[in-house]
Amino acid sequence: MSRLWEIDAARTAAILMMVTYHAGYDVWWLAAGADIDPLTGGWRALQVATGSSFMFLVGLSHAVASRRKRERGLGGAALWRHHARRAGQVLGAALLVTAVTYAALGGEDYVRFGILHCIGTTMLLLPLLVRLGPWVNAVAAIAVIAAGKALEDTYDGNPLLLPLGWRFPEGSGTDYYPLLPWLGLAMLGLAAGLLLYPRGERGPLLARLLDGRTPRRVERITWPGRHALPIYLVHQPVLIGLVAVILVLAGVGVDPRPALVTASP
Repeated sequence: MSRLWEIDAARTAAILMMVTYHAGYDVWWLAAGADIDPLTGGWRALQVATGSSFMFLVGLSHAVASRRKRERGLGGAALWRHHARRAGQVLGAALLVTAVTYAALGGEDYVRFGILHCIGTTMLLLPLLVRLGPWVNAVAAIAVIAAGKALEDTYDGNPLLLPLGWRFPEGSGTDYYPLLPWLGLAMLGLAAGLLLYPRGERGPLLARLLDGRTPRRVERITWPGRHALPIYLVHQPVLIGLVAVILVLAGVGVDPRPALVTASP
């Protein structure tokens, strides 16, 4: 079965949003006097929209992949192992991010449970959730998101509760994406995928809109969406270097802030 260009395009758009946000964030971090605040206002909205887009697409992509595998006769434990292998790759990258940020930042600022940790864990849960069908997932997603909002000001020192949404009193680290509420976005994506791609291919609605209308040069346009994980891992080191060079060329002093802080989702 061929790739669905619209999903690759949506993932590419999410990557562009991520790079845009991190460019602004890096200016704020490297130039203490810069008139930019990535933790509030429109920048904060962009951060939330970016994380929401990625999580939604995780659920949507799982629905498509799961249905395609079942159409080919793969099911049960074999299907779960397939998804678990992919989740393991993401979680391995997440542990790498934790190790690198711990070495670079130390203290309380390193990534404990970031977006990759959340995505990898979610990928392990989605094979169970897909059995509930689209409507139960959609309703349950609202409850998950509401629970996450209720936990925003809840603190506990138990590290086992951190992935769920109980924050550490001394700080939960950079890039904190707990399962509550972010799993809810993936569940909404899962529900949408089950409805829009019932057999792993476009359903009647999308078929009428998109079949036979593949944009020209679509492979070039959507290339980032097919390589999201490696782009995520390398984009920040490259971006920090580029932003630093641009600041120097613009005559702006590079004076990094003492800590890489971020607003909690």
